[in-house]
Amino acid sequence: MLLLVFLPLWLLSGLSISLGTHYLGEQQTRRLKDDLKLVARAIRAPIGEAINQGDLETVRHTLDAVFSLGQIYGAAVYDREGQRIAAAGIARRDNDDNPLAQQLVSTGRDKDAYQRQAGRRVFSHFVPVTDTGGQITGLVEVTRKASDFSSSLDRLAIGSWLAWVALGGLTLAIVLWGNRQAVGREVQRLTRTMAAIGQGQQGLRAPEDGAAELRAIARALNLMLDDMAKAQQAIRDHQRQEAALNQQLERQRRMAALGQWVSGIAHELGAPLNVIDGRAYRLAKMGVPADGQKELAAIRAQVGRLTRMVRQLLDVSRSGVTRRPVHLKSLVEEALASVAQEQLGAMPQQDLVLPDGLWLSADGSRLELALVNLLRNACQAANSRIGVRAWLAGTSIGIEIWDDGPGLPAGLTPARLLEPFFTTKPKGQGTGLGLAIVHNILNDHDAQLALAPAAAGGLLVTLRFPKENE
Repeated sequence: MLLLVFLPLWLLSGLSISLGTHYLGEQQTRRLKDDLKLVARAIRAPIGEAINQGDLETVRHTLDAVFSLGQIYGAAVYDREGQRIAAAGIARRDNDDNPLAQQLVSTGRDKDAYQRQAGRRVFSHFVPVTDTGGQITGLVEVTRKASDFSSSLDRLAIGSWLAWVALGGLTLAIVLWGNRQAVGREVQRLTRTMAAIGQGQQGLRAPEDGAAELRAIARALNLMLDDMAKAQQAIRDHQRQEAALNQQLERQRRMAALGQWVSGIAHELGAPLNVIDGRAYRLAKMGVPADGQKELAAIRAQVGRLTRMVRQLLDVSRSGVTRRPVHLKSLVEEALASVAQEQLGAMPQQDLVLPDGLWLSADGSRLELALVNLLRNACQAANSRIGVRAWLAGTSIGIEIWDDGPGLPAGLTPARLLEPFFTTKPKGQGTGLGLAIVHNILNDHDAQLALAPAAAGGLLVTLRFPKENE
């Protein structure tokens, strides 16, 4: 991937070097030609004066002086007929007259030309020589080797291309090293993170740092992992809801079966109990002695207890609610009054916090039965105090009932207390149906029941009704 980035840039730099060397070569060639032109023009005046005076010796000395500069390969002077009259350098070794000089004598203009002298290719610059009257009296030719122009360009090109290759190799090495340092380590971190996630570290996320592209990859990976985590959480939530629904259905199935069985027993017990209570009442009215009256009262008390148990059994078998607006404070007070009538001794001290403006949409008789069961349990368990508090909190209406008794026995779970026929009271003192009835009634009202230790040391029962049940 790096080569796809590096190679185009490297080739582009090579094209730039090619254009640059060509431009520099043109500039170098122009400079060398200009130097040659300056030399030719510099010697034109003294040579012209010497020709006008017929002083050929001065002409030869001037040419030798120019040749000794080291930058000139040869020099020659031609008369007005184009015949060579003096020469220096390579021009001296060329015995042939220069036909180009014969052509240029008549034009009177400067001229550049590549030609061959003494078997070698040279570059010559011609300038005319005139007398005081402006008439052309001859030509001056200054020559450089043609290779002078190409050799400097070749050296420049070779140096440039060698530098291009060296710089390209160095750049590639730096890019590869930098990629390994800046990108390779980040990629390794990403792969290690992905491997760790694959091994079960679902909460791990890729670090979003480093290059912008790697940050984008890490961000996309983290978003994908978050979406996967949300999907897995949704699946777990659905599984929990399904399990809770299955448990609820199983509980309802058991309660329905239990309700049918309990309803049959309750109906069978109801008629004999009414007969026993009626006969005991009539006997008490027939003038039975005091001892007999006491026994009859005991019989009627036990019959009353059995009758309440029958009503509880029938309530277990009931389902469905008939909702009406219920004043919560009045409902709690009526439930407390019912419990007070059952109590053989004095009621515990009561701490009541019941706002007057709270209303529930509920089945009043069934909800009162639930409160009676909870208050009865609190009174029976309390040492000296019970409390009831109701409140409205945004999304729900709550009721708390607490006592200062011993609380839940160690190791006993709230779920166990809600099972039908389970009781913590001594044998013969409880049916184990109270909390089961409460739980059943609250389920019909879409309410929640929670059991926890109370601050006073006993049991705290919290009921929460959805706000739509106001």
